[in-house]
Amino acid sequence: MKILDLQNEFRELIAQLRHEVEAASAMGQFDAHKVSENLMCGLLRELCGWSGLRNLNREQANFPGIDLADDTRRVAVQVTATADIGKVKYTLEQFVRHDLHQRYDSLIVYVLTAKQGSYSQAAVDGMCEGRCEFSVSKDIWDYKDLCTLAADAEPHKLQAALNHLKAYLRGIPIGLADEDIDPPSSPTESLTANLVELYFPSALYIARLSDALVDQHGKRKPGLWRKTIREFNQENGSAIPSAYVIHSGNLVTFFDLTEQNNPYRHLIEPGTTEEHRAGDYCTIDDDHERVFKSLLRFSLQHRLFKERVRWENDTGEFIFLPLEDGHNQREVIWQGEKKAKRNVFSRHFNKKDPSKVFMQKHLSFAADFLRLDDHWFMSITPSWFFSYGINFEKSGFSHESLGWIKRQENNQQVMNHFRFIAAWLSAIDDEDLFSAGGSTDSFLSFGSLLTLSGAPSLEESGWRALPTISEEDAAQPGKMFGL
Repeated sequence: MKILDLQNEFRELIAQLRHEVEAASAMGQFDAHKVSENLMCGLLRELCGWSGLRNLNREQANFPGIDLADDTRRVAVQVTATADIGKVKYTLEQFVRHDLHQRYDSLIVYVLTAKQGSYSQAAVDGMCEGRCEFSVSKDIWDYKDLCTLAADAEPHKLQAALNHLKAYLRGIPIGLADEDIDPPSSPTESLTANLVELYFPSALYIARLSDALVDQHGKRKPGLWRKTIREFNQENGSAIPSAYVIHSGNLVTFFDLTEQNNPYRHLIEPGTTEEHRAGDYCTIDDDHERVFKSLLRFSLQHRLFKERVRWENDTGEFIFLPLEDGHNQREVIWQGEKKAKRNVFSRHFNKKDPSKVFMQKHLSFAADFLRLDDHWFMSITPSWFFSYGINFEKSGFSHESLGWIKRQENNQQVMNHFRFIAAWLSAIDDEDLFSAGGSTDSFLSFGSLLTLSGAPSLEESGWRALPTISEEDAAQPGKMFGL
C-alpha cells in the first residue's frame, strides 16, 4: 500500500537526520542544528496541525528559551541536540523567567538526537515554580515521537511532511539516481533566485553601554533595550539612527564610535570602543551571526527611512510611503526590459463619497540575510500592505485584501515586483555615490541578482500558459481592484 511506503520512507529519513546531527555534534559542527530549527518547524506544522508555527529566531536574534511557536495554538517548542535534564531545566527556567508561560499553554522540548530513558519530574517541577505544567513523559520528544505522529497522519499530510524533510536532506547521500550516472543530454537553463548581493563596511564597532543607561534599564528583559534607549533619549532630548543592536551589554554598529561626534556617544562608556572586522565577527558562532543579521536589518531600516520606506514591525516588512504625506500616489520610473513606471503607493477614495479614503495600498517587501561561503546576500520577498489614516496604520481588512491580490497575481507579476525592488535599491545606491560628498551612513550597498546556471531544463510546452502581463500593467493597483 502507498501509505506504508510513505511511512517507511519517513522512518528512514528521520533516522538519517538523527545520525547526521549526532555526527555533526561529534565533529563540533553546529550548522546542522541551526538548519534543523526550520526543518522541525515544517514537520511539526504538518504532523501536528500547528499551521501558525514559526521560527522565532528569524524575528529576534537568539530568542530566549524557545525556538518555535504557534501563537494561535499557544504552543512553544525548543529544538536541541542536548538530551540531558540540564538542558530541559534551563529551557524551563528561561520559559518562566521571560513570562512565556503567559503566552503559551504548552512547551515541547524536541531532542534532535535521542532523549534519555528517563527524566526527574521533581527536578522539572522545581523549575516550573508552579507557574506552568511540564510532563517529562509527554513533553520531551525525539524522532520516535515523530514516527508515532507519522503513523497516525493522513496520507496527504504525511506526504507534505515527507516532501519537507527530503528538501532539507538533499545534501545527505542516500543513494545514486540514474541521472547521477547518466546525466540528461538536454541543455541546461539559468535560474534567478530572489537574492541580491549585499555589501557592508569591512569594520564594525563595539562599545560598552554607559552605566547611567544600564541603571535605567534595571531588570528589564534584554529584548527591551531599544525601549529603554528610546526613553533615555527622550529625557535627554536626543535622537539617534536605528542602525545599532545591543548584545551582552554592548552597543554594536557600523558607525565609527571612535569619532568624537558619533551619534551614540551619550549611550556608551568612554574608552571602551573596540573595532572588529565585520567578516570575523559574524563567523564567531551562531549567536554572533544572528546579532550581525539583526545589525544588517536595522542598518537597512536606517537607510530606507531616508527614502520614505518604513519598517512595519507587525508584518516584518518594509513599506513604501508617499514622498509627502499629502500625496495620493507615488510613482517610480525604473529600467527593466524597458523603461517603465511603477506605482508603489496609492490612495483610493470612496466612489460614493470622494472625500473619504477607501484604501491605502503600499508595495512592500520582507528582507532576510544569508551567508553563502564568504558572500552575503539579501533575499527579497515582495508583498502588499494596506493601511488607513495619516499614520498609515495597518488596515483591519489587510488579510482579506492581501489574500485577494495574491490569488490574482501570477509568477511573472511577482518576479516583476522583485526585479523592480532590486533595481530601485541599486538606483538609490547610485544616487548616494554621485551625490555631493556622498552619504556617510548608508552602510549597505546592493549588487547583482544571483543567477544559478546549470539547472536542468524543464519541458514547459504541456503546461497551461500564464497570461502575458506587461510591467506597466502589473504595477497598476487600479487594475488589480477594478478601480
